[in-house]
Amino acid sequence: MPNVKILIPEIREEVRKIRVATYCRVSTESDDQKDSFAAQVEYYTNLIGENPAWELVDIYADEGVSGVSMTRRDDFNRMLRDCQRGKIDRVITKSVSRFARNTIDCLSTVRMLSELGISVLFEKEKIDTAKMSGEMLLALSGTQAQDESISISGNMRWSYQRRMRSGNFVGNVAPFGYRLVNGTLVVNEPEAEIVRLIFDMYLSGVSKIRIAMWLQENHPVRNWKNGTVDYILNNERYIGDALLQKKYTTENFPFTKKKNKGERAMYYVSNSHPPIISKEKFEAVKSLQRIRRQKNLRQKYVLSRLLVCGECGHPFRRVEGLNNVFWKCSRTVSGFSNCTPYVIREDDVHEAVRRMLNILHDNYDVILSPAIKALEELQSKLNGTQHKVYEIDKAIAEANVQIYLLSKLQTQGILEASDFAAQSQELSNKVCRLRGERMKLLRQNENDNNLVRIKEVAEIIRNFEEEQTEYDEDIVRGMIEKIVVKSSTDIEIHLSGGLVFNEHLPAASGRRAET
Repeated sequence: MPNVKILIPEIREEVRKIRVATYCRVSTESDDQKDSFAAQVEYYTNLIGENPAWELVDIYADEGVSGVSMTRRDDFNRMLRDCQRGKIDRVITKSVSRFARNTIDCLSTVRMLSELGISVLFEKEKIDTAKMSGEMLLALSGTQAQDESISISGNMRWSYQRRMRSGNFVGNVAPFGYRLVNGTLVVNEPEAEIVRLIFDMYLSGVSKIRIAMWLQENHPVRNWKNGTVDYILNNERYIGDALLQKKYTTENFPFTKKKNKGERAMYYVSNSHPPIISKEKFEAVKSLQRIRRQKNLRQKYVLSRLLVCGECGHPFRRVEGLNNVFWKCSRTVSGFSNCTPYVIREDDVHEAVRRMLNILHDNYDVILSPAIKALEELQSKLNGTQHKVYEIDKAIAEANVQIYLLSKLQTQGILEASDFAAQSQELSNKVCRLRGERMKLLRQNENDNNLVRIKEVAEIIRNFEEEQTEYDEDIVRGMIEKIVVKSSTDIEIHLSGGLVFNEHLPAASGRRAET
């Protein structure tokens, strides 16, 4: 008879470390943002490294971004995405005000994380959502943070206005080509050389787009785009002057920043800091831009290169009717094609484009963010750069800490000003070089132009300050590749990056007679 022995499996309880992420934010009212940012990164790296039960997932940090709105806090939103992917068990942050100054955003985010089984520790308030049964204390702290934000904002507006009137306002962020030293703009020579190069290239006949492409390839210290080059070429800061209050912050909560179109006074301060470009060269660039704009106005209509026939693939031609402007397939107009003679009205196409732009703006997180995330994940799998980027981020943080310590020594009189300038400049050059390496890594294997182009589209959409009420040809040039006419009532709008939108036009009955 067989002898059966039951083998009872030995149950080994695997102790898994708690995957901890930290969120740091340096507020826009901080006097020395980069140093505070570096100090927080160093603090949390040491804190989690000293706890054997914890495992550091990542340090998510937004530098120089207000906590009032979550929209432009890129790393905060990246952290939330990683939470949803199951990469994080616990989040540590300094305080409720660093996490969010909007009570609704704070509570909704904490609730969402709690539903995912993720706890949040607010160090200053000693609030640990893992030990809370209710949200009253958190709601109270969130309300206090919101009230504090309103009070701080009012005080800052008053302070900014006073300093603008006196010509002593500098701002918290130095323009490219400068760095802030004790509240004063000082020329950053490696970046200043790039600024001079941009002006020289434009005056030699190179377009802004070509300049951006060349810089992206040869000087990847930042993400160069057509708009970035345009901003530099038109920024009076580079001739040593400053036009203050180009944008302003609304007084009601939640605060939003708007372009100043005459709602607030502006202040022009001459000779406020050392120039990088001569005024003669700056004026020459402005004059050349005017000439090129006038030349562009004489070119064909934008739709001439965008509208194509869905049947034969040929471009559409503009036809002026009695009361309206229409577009028809050029081959049909010339009598060389048997295509269906679709006729569409120009105003209807303009309205369809405007409608699509507003849909993209209102549904940014639903349409563009997932598309970019999917492409980035694919790219990350292909090039495996995530760990290298993390190491570079650590090196940048360490260099910023060293700059911070040097600044302290110089302030205390321990370090001579000349030694401080030399050593801090060397570290700044190192940070600049590291950021260049980081940009190269992030673009490695980015031969899939869809990711580059869809990011450009996203940047254009994100820069919308309000709903688009009019058809804008500059925006159309920057983000639409073609518009395929499928019928007299249906078109396909193909955006850069591969996104396609189907738009319906009003019925076209009676239009053929008008043409």
